[in-house]
Amino acid sequence: MANKFEHRNFLQGAEFAKWRRLCGDEVIEVAGNHMVIKDAKRGRHAEIAGAVIKDVKSFAQAIDEAAKSANCVFVRVRPQLIANDENLTTMREAGFKPSPRHLYAENTVIMDLGHSEEELLAAMRKQTRYEIRHLDRHPNLIVDCIKSSDSASAQAWEDFAKMQAETAERQGFIPPSRQELLHLREAFGDQALLYRAKVDNQVLAYAIILLGLGEADYFEAASAEQARNIPVAYAIQWQIIRDLKALGLKYYNLFGIAPEGEPNHRYAKLTTFKRGFGEVVHYVPAQDLSIRGLKYQLLKWYSLYEKRKRGW
Repeated sequence: MANKFEHRNFLQGAEFAKWRRLCGDEVIEVAGNHMVIKDAKRGRHAEIAGAVIKDVKSFAQAIDEAAKSANCVFVRVRPQLIANDENLTTMREAGFKPSPRHLYAENTVIMDLGHSEEELLAAMRKQTRYEIRHLDRHPNLIVDCIKSSDSASAQAWEDFAKMQAETAERQGFIPPSRQELLHLREAFGDQALLYRAKVDNQVLAYAIILLGLGEADYFEAASAEQARNIPVAYAIQWQIIRDLKALGLKYYNLFGIAPEGEPNHRYAKLTTFKRGFGEVVHYVPAQDLSIRGLKYQLLKWYSLYEKRKRGW
């Protein structure tokens, strides 16, 4: 029987496929999944994120044929399968090899929203529960939510893009481009919710939540330097959780933490915060199916070199 966290999510939804097309990628349907074809510097390749797989061998055969027709060097797959010995062995026997790069929330934290607020709080880390229970100490801290159809949405997304670029420069990560974010809003419509945390009418933090297929995902975020000593992140997350419960969503995926023992991972700084909310879930990490062996091997060596050079 499938694990409860092996369900299909927004990564295999129509909105995600539309977003990638708007960003210039080709998207085709293979074995019941959206395959995104990318013309990257490291070689033309395909990605299938959150792949829902019924039979791994037939899945591998189908994507092999599709990738050859699309002239891809390799296909990178992050399956919606829990990382256990059985699933890892099955992927290996079908010809997949561990990828040198990750693909969309291989390690994450997921909340089962089918519990009461008190039950959810009781399951949180002590510090997380404390911060949420004492949000009333900050009466000027207000969280609101903007749908893409709201009149204020266009400007709010522009403001988010600007703040995220500033956050990225301060914290040392590479954010989506402004155009990618605007395409995200266009593709998802009201399935993309933009949350803002304000103190005395000054916006100090944002979060983008994507809705789809029974699950909501914490996809992007940004914060101002002034937010450091104010519990804006806890305020936003608690409001999101309460809103998602009211909408009847089954799961809330905080979408990405660092693997165990990797302090330099790009998600390392967020991991402690996210772990405080729910259950840690490890999916089978990204797997590559080589289509053009020699060229793939050269690209893999380059990716490993680049990974070591960047320190993650």
